[in-house]
Amino acid sequence: MGMLDKLPNLTTLLLISEVFEENTKILVFSKEGFPSLQFLSVFCVDEITEWSVEEGVMPSLWRLRIWFCSGLTTLPDGLTYLTNLKELTIFRMPRELHSRIQEDGEDFCRIQHVPSVVIGEPYDPPMQ
Repeated sequence: MGMLDKLPNLTTLLLISEVFEENTKILVFSKEGFPSLQFLSVFCVDEITEWSVEEGVMPSLWRLRIWFCSGLTTLPDGLTYLTNLKELTIFRMPRELHSRIQEDGEDFCRIQHVPSVVIGEPYDPPMQ
């Protein structure tokens, strides 16, 4: 992420499975990174279990989509810093995350400022 977040004209970013090194568990969006990013999609990034969004990052972001990230059970505190975020889509994520983002959930305060929030069905891992 260190090189991508410095690209001044990057407006759209799709992070998809196998984009990170094998043992990467934490996704960090650092302060002042991604100055022009408007659209971010995180799709099938199962290895990530923690996500950090620092204040001052992605000031232009207005659409965020998070899909099929089975290792992510909570949303980053820093989503509250994304004041221009207008659309958030969460789809096929772990049931634990879904319960945390409901109106009475622990993480609801992180997304309540977003005008349009679409939450799809949770992901239930196959029975073994």
